[in-house]
Amino acid sequence: MKKSLILVLILFVFLFSGCAGSSEVKASLGQEVSLPVGQTVVITEQNLKIRFIEVSEDSRCPKDVTCVWEGMVSAVVEISADGSSQQLKLIQPGLTEKPAIETHRGYQLTFKVEPYPEEGKEIAANEYELVLTVCK
Repeated sequence: MKKSLILVLILFVFLFSGCAGSSEVKASLGQEVSLPVGQTVVITEQNLKIRFIEVSEDSRCPKDVTCVWEGMVSAVVEISADGSSQQLKLIQPGLTEKPAIETHRGYQLTFKVEPYPEEGKEIAANEYELVLTVCK
């Protein structure tokens, strides 16, 4: 009886502790964050949240491969500000380590999608991360 009660308590702690706040991180303007798919960043001094929904396309030319087109990657985010939300597709060209820049409602989003494709290696949907910096 005592062991089962302890197990139930441990399970309760796991269910209601770490998981509750794990989908949001806090950041300041100008601070770089890495968001796994499904995670939200809250820009603390602004009324702004950005959630990384998914990578909808990844046609980037893999490292060390000769391609006729560099390809691109499209990351879908949901931006919530001032009581409204909107989905936005962030597009980064392939064959570059340089982040891309998108402007939305006076905010500059500097971003890149990682990991970069390698020949013969599949990237699972849950392995993607959006490296993001928000400036005003």
